[in-house]
Amino acid sequence: METIRVQVPATSANCGPGFDCLGLALSLYNVFSFSPNKDALNYTYTFKGLGADLLVKESPANNLIGQAILTLFTKAQQAPVYGHILVDTHIPPARGLGSSSTAIVAGLLLANALLVKPFSMDVLLEVATEIEGHPDNVAPALLGDLVCALVDKGRLLHTSIAVPKDLYFALVVPDVLVSTEYARSVLPSMIKRTEAVANVSRTALFVTAMMQNKTDYLQTAMQDYLHVPYRKTLIPHCEAAFTAALQEGSYGVTISGSGSTLIAYTNKEKAETVAEAMKAIFLSHDIKAETLVLQAAHGGASYL
Repeated sequence: METIRVQVPATSANCGPGFDCLGLALSLYNVFSFSPNKDALNYTYTFKGLGADLLVKESPANNLIGQAILTLFTKAQQAPVYGHILVDTHIPPARGLGSSSTAIVAGLLLANALLVKPFSMDVLLEVATEIEGHPDNVAPALLGDLVCALVDKGRLLHTSIAVPKDLYFALVVPDVLVSTEYARSVLPSMIKRTEAVANVSRTALFVTAMMQNKTDYLQTAMQDYLHVPYRKTLIPHCEAAFTAALQEGSYGVTISGSGSTLIAYTNKEKAETVAEAMKAIFLSHDIKAETLVLQAAHGGASYL
């Protein structure tokens, strides 16, 4: 069997007020290559790129790629195909950019290519959501662009919006680890009704502003009262970095996923300056940080 290769984009979940339902695909990709071996009895892995030193220490039995592959073969009632998987990571792991979702989506696409009757993208998204537990990262990773997805009474509903092509994203990735589990643990169990109303209105404004390319609305539309105020406390100097991004002319800025990456929505001309302004805040407090300037990934995951 020939080697199968897929690329899966990074994602930025929540987009400010769209907690656990909005996700944005970004033009930064992890690449996965699967070489089937009819004599193999399990999956073996080689890692290169960002975080390879950490990934190689994980138990192969716990790898999300292999788990996703086996899940899809089981669903298809087809005997699994084993072999070797090469993972080339360009997305910073454990920084709120959906690196684990890329592994799930990649595993499903790799397995789907070997099925006698491949599943549709909708079914793949349902399976990815079951594995991940929520769709806000796996949906844009699989489909691209800006996706709203939720599960209602066991049914997965999702819609997509084409992100304006002149919108750029300035990111700063500080050397700060924020686990998703801990980032959820700091959230309150109840909020005021006024804050709930504020989030509903801003989520609606964010979606429609993106549809109509009203970038001057984004600073207000990206304000959040459900998670950002609490997660900011987990990222040193987050508020100062937000302020720096806005002072340099970004349309709006928020935490990417559960952090620690911060993402500012801007234009091509200001993107580098905005990213460097946020980075300078962390560097001034002796915290290492890297910057990225990206656009939306309009096509989602794909075979190479």
